Amino acid sequence: VLRSPVTQWTATGVGATLLTSRKEGIAKITAATTGRVVDFGILDTNNMGAAMAPSACDTICAFFEDTGSSPDDFDALFTGDLGKLGSEILYDLLAQRGIDVCDRHVDCGATLFFDSQKTYQGASGAACSALVFNSYVLSNFRRGKFKRILLAGTGALMSPTTSFQGDSIPAITHLVEVRA
Repeated sequence: VLRSPVTQWTATGVGATLLTSRKEGIAKITAATTGRVVDFGILDTNNMGAAMAPSACDTICAFFEDTGSSPDDFDALFTGDLGKLGSEILYDLLAQRGIDVCDRHVDCGATLFFDSQKTYQGASGAACSALVFNSYVLSNFRRGKFKRILLAGTGALMSPTTSFQGDSIPAITHLVEVRA
């Protein structure tokens, strides 16, 4: 089967994080930014990263502006499922606004497969953030490697009906700050 090189593979998985008001725990959410719908005019349903990168950029910039923080204040910045190309687009969009996250950005979807599996861009879907956060991120909080991270959940707002009608693919990103 021929696949477009910008195609992502849907991640099948589930993850749940228990939030509590008790003081003990591995990490806590200390801030959040609710995203807004951003439509970059992308029509290709095989290229979700390009559709979602502008909303990720918008939410990340809003967070830094609202909090007065910068990428240097964080051990890592995780995005949900931009994939490899979407991550590159995010870097370009943030660079246009004077923000560089290249040395601390990790896309959850891009990390779920090995290059040898020929999945091209990586994984897509809501499971990406949950799988990486509840395994890799929380274990690094436990070990003391992470003290402060950002997790930006990305999502495309499309349906087969609107795509078949030629509509563009809007997207939204919500972000939480997590601290040890």
